[in-house]
Amino acid sequence: MSDRRIQRWSMGCSALALTFAGVLAAGAASAQTAPSAGQSPENTVEEVVVTGFRESLRSALSVKRQSSGVVDAIKAEDIADFPDANLAESIQRVPGVSITRVAGEGRTITVRGLPPTFTRVRINGMEAQSTSGATTSDRGANLGRGFDFNTFASELFSGITVRKTAQAEVIEGSLGATVDLETAKPLDHKGLTFVLGASAGYNDLAKNVDPKFTAVVGNSWDTRWGEFGAQASLAYSKRKFLEDQWGSGGWNPATIDGGFCTPVGVTPQNPATNAGNGTDAANCATGVARPPTGDPVYAQANRSTVFFPRLPRYGRFHHNQERTGATLALQWKPTSRTSLSFDALYSDYDVKREENWLEGFSFARPITQNGKPQTAVRELVLRDAGTSHTAGINFGQTVYDVDYARFDGVDIRSDTQHDEFENVFQQYTLAGTHELTDRLKVTGLIGYSKSDYDQPMTTTIMFQRQNAGMTIDFRNNRDQPIIKHDFDVTNAGLYSFGAPNAEVRLQQIYTTNIYKTGEVNLAWAYDDDLTLKVGGHYDEFSFDTSAKQRSNNFLVPTLSTAELQAVTKVVSGFGGHGIDEGVFPSSWATIDYDKFVASQNLYSETGMYALVPNYGGIRRVDEKVASAYFQADLKTVIGGLPVRGDIGFRFAQTELQSRGYQIGPLPQQVTAENKYHDVLPSFNVAVDATDNLVLRFSGAKVVARPDLGFLTPGGSLNLNGTPSITSGNPDLEPIRATTADLGAEWYFAPGALLGFGVFYKDIETYVQNQSQQMTFRQTGLPLSLLGDSRLDPDQTYFTVTRPVNTPGGPLKGFEINYQQNFTFLPGLLRHTGALINYTYVDSQIDYFLAAGGVTTNDLVGLSKNAYNATLFYEDDKFSARISAAYRDKSIVALPANNPYQDLEGYDENLTFDLAASYQINENFKLSLEGLNIFDRFNRQFIDSDRDSTFVYTHTGRQWNLGLQYKF
Repeated sequence: MSDRRIQRWSMGCSALALTFAGVLAAGAASAQTAPSAGQSPENTVEEVVVTGFRESLRSALSVKRQSSGVVDAIKAEDIADFPDANLAESIQRVPGVSITRVAGEGRTITVRGLPPTFTRVRINGMEAQSTSGATTSDRGANLGRGFDFNTFASELFSGITVRKTAQAEVIEGSLGATVDLETAKPLDHKGLTFVLGASAGYNDLAKNVDPKFTAVVGNSWDTRWGEFGAQASLAYSKRKFLEDQWGSGGWNPATIDGGFCTPVGVTPQNPATNAGNGTDAANCATGVARPPTGDPVYAQANRSTVFFPRLPRYGRFHHNQERTGATLALQWKPTSRTSLSFDALYSDYDVKREENWLEGFSFARPITQNGKPQTAVRELVLRDAGTSHTAGINFGQTVYDVDYARFDGVDIRSDTQHDEFENVFQQYTLAGTHELTDRLKVTGLIGYSKSDYDQPMTTTIMFQRQNAGMTIDFRNNRDQPIIKHDFDVTNAGLYSFGAPNAEVRLQQIYTTNIYKTGEVNLAWAYDDDLTLKVGGHYDEFSFDTSAKQRSNNFLVPTLSTAELQAVTKVVSGFGGHGIDEGVFPSSWATIDYDKFVASQNLYSETGMYALVPNYGGIRRVDEKVASAYFQADLKTVIGGLPVRGDIGFRFAQTELQSRGYQIGPLPQQVTAENKYHDVLPSFNVAVDATDNLVLRFSGAKVVARPDLGFLTPGGSLNLNGTPSITSGNPDLEPIRATTADLGAEWYFAPGALLGFGVFYKDIETYVQNQSQQMTFRQTGLPLSLLGDSRLDPDQTYFTVTRPVNTPGGPLKGFEINYQQNFTFLPGLLRHTGALINYTYVDSQIDYFLAAGGVTTNDLVGLSKNAYNATLFYEDDKFSARISAAYRDKSIVALPANNPYQDLEGYDENLTFDLAASYQINENFKLSLEGLNIFDRFNRQFIDSDRDSTFVYTHTGRQWNLGLQYKF
């Protein structure tokens, strides 16, 4: 354990120890003033607290009904008993919310089709940022504004509120929603509270048992100085599991990277004669004969319209996660008019992950790395994939995916990637409320939050067997091709480790997000029907990231066969449990990470393993936002109908400072500033059309600030050939939209709802990368970057690729929400109920393509169709529920990162979860939770026409059996 982590643990444990000591001491003081046994109990009132899933639904429904805007809420079933094991899994039950899972857990949310960067998250009233890492196929570390929910234990929270419409008194920055996470308050529970829970987790793919613990202690007292409460909680879990995956590494046209080896007699000869590689007029490479003269397979294969997987491979991932969280809450009400509270939240999400792949490497490399031109296609069957609608040379032509192929001259690589990352989050808030008079109230909050994401180790070690035979067959299953090799892939003695056929990649990333917040609000109740509110809010936000890497990944030691065998091991047991039998070797040779690190002194940062700054990853953004608002909360009667609502506006001024490095002949730091302001009117109206029918209408102007990766001025500068610049753009305007919502909610029975809502967002601006021609002076970059190139800054035009504000487009959709307890049914069925919701979203955004031209498509991250359904049973002892969550296809990248293809995306997905509990007696409860109980695979695809499989992966079913004690 690092010194830094030991220090964090020490601080966290000290705070927790002080909390327990305070609780016990206060409890002792309370006992001294408690009534004696002989005193009359006639003034004692026994409080009965109703808990359970049904009660949490009722409480959440009450919040929704009483709000003036469109609000959905989720409440804890009891202390340290949130409805789901993961916060994102709970939020996805809200209409219009879909989640993205990483390593089997919900990571981010999409609200009404708008991706995570457009959703603001507050914890205990203060905006916060949480960051975690992921595999390359899951887009790696989060260096944007999106919030990663998987870093927190759900037991730390007591409620979630999702605000889908804007209010003047709620901070700006969201196009999708403002999500409020709330930790428990000690004065919500009278007297001493003690909860202790433990569970064992089992994953049917990994076949191992993992621990999970929770503890809560709290108390509240009436003293001569007022009412006081204290509560602390601790949650710890450890999870070791596996992930099995087919990955294509993307798909490339055959002609990319130099194309395949030409038959005998074809001119120009590819690859050119090279004695060192064994290449001549008759051979592609050593031991690989060229296809014969007139071979028809080469002509069939080597076309821009024929696509092959870049890195056809299967892999096994070993995940090891530890999640530790703690809260401390103090509340003091010295008088009935005054309340003060202090909340502290700590979370440590620590992950170690190792990926072991066996892949065909030649398809993704040019001849300079002994790549594709040394590979001969011996047999080929193509699948007609339709007509390409992607701008470029394939537009309007029939395109094909390989369906079956046999190759010679393929470099087979064993690829091991080892990642270690840790996110430590801490937040402290002090909030207060004071009633100056019966009608005048002031509230305030100051807070600090910090998210440290450290990824000190991203290590990739690759070795290979050159010029092997390989067969790949998609004919039975496009998501699980059959891959065969012509050698024993478990025998490390058949591979080699040395330049240029081996690599060692080392990378480091360190990111810190800090929020400093202060606000004050004044509310004046003019009468029972009109309350006027004013307030001010100030935020300082900083995003600071740095990175290091090796300067040359191909600088590696040359290992003998014996030395290579000494630092390798065999991956075993791959396949089954959803991976078809026989599609791939169940075992193969791979690097033994610990042995290789020890033998090479890999992290010495000296010699061949020295690290240099990765200037493209060194950047900082500082934002200062000052805002003020006015809001009037109204109640009246119009046409005999009760009407309530709010109307107001918010003014926000944003000051931005950013810095990054322009990488040219020499890296040079560039700084930039920007300032803009917004006036954001909003209103929400709710009409009680009948005792059970609520009609709603909302409208607002909203704003979301550009993602952090767009805002730094750093990038790359090319002064040779055609001058070009790739950079960020700190002058970006925010993404602005005008929104409208219309809805009806029918509360037709106790705990029941049938709701329908339509929404419309006119997104006025969007942000995309675009290439433009401009002079160097027009870029705003320092002239010193031109050095001694003698280029005229006013006459020489550069091709500048950077994010720019582009026209947006409309986003529209509707939601249907149904919830009911089936108390009208006979027998045991009266204890059942259901929650069902469906959301449809449509958008039209113009995207500028890398090959030129414009295409219109859905917003990135949007799923047109999504639904959630939960069926539950609950009586006095037993509770059970099963939930289904579905989301349609969604785009994850447009344009795609591979040539001649339009986009990348996630396939549709339907996941089932289960939860059950049994109340053994007043103190003990047994619980069972199941995540992804049908082991649904996640699939990513590339190209909307061909729909080629990018990733096909699963982590198995996850079960947790727990026991909770409550006093």
